[in-house]
Amino acid sequence: MSNEDSLPSRRTLSLRFNIAISKTKEFWAALREGKLITTKCTSCGKVTFPPQADCPNCMSSGHEWIDLGTDAVLVTFTNVQITPTSFVNHDPYIVGIGRLADGPNVLAWVEGATVEQLRPGDRLRLEARVSPEGNPYYVFVKN
Repeated sequence: MSNEDSLPSRRTLSLRFNIAISKTKEFWAALREGKLITTKCTSCGKVTFPPQADCPNCMSSGHEWIDLGTDAVLVTFTNVQITPTSFVNHDPYIVGIGRLADGPNVLAWVEGATVEQLRPGDRLRLEARVSPEGNPYYVFVKN
């Protein structure tokens, strides 16, 4: 579409939507209770995080819920200085990838340390939290 075929809008478009969780409802309920669980394929044994209703390895829909564990090692991290619109009310924050002792890598905010205090290989603990709005989430905390 060329500029001649359209009029520019100066209005801000804001979207709000609900995210379907029917196939991972157990994960969100457990997280709200402070527990960390994920899916393990009953066909091939692949452990996935975030939880998956269908195995990305063998495409089976059979899975069981297992304890995710909380011990992790920091693989890498970044300091987010320019926040997306949905986090405009948050100060700059650190996001890291931690490799869990018994399974997959997890991407989460890192708390309890500054950028200068973090190094790949640092020990982390994965913790469940609930936001003031009542939404469950998880973070890494440096040990």
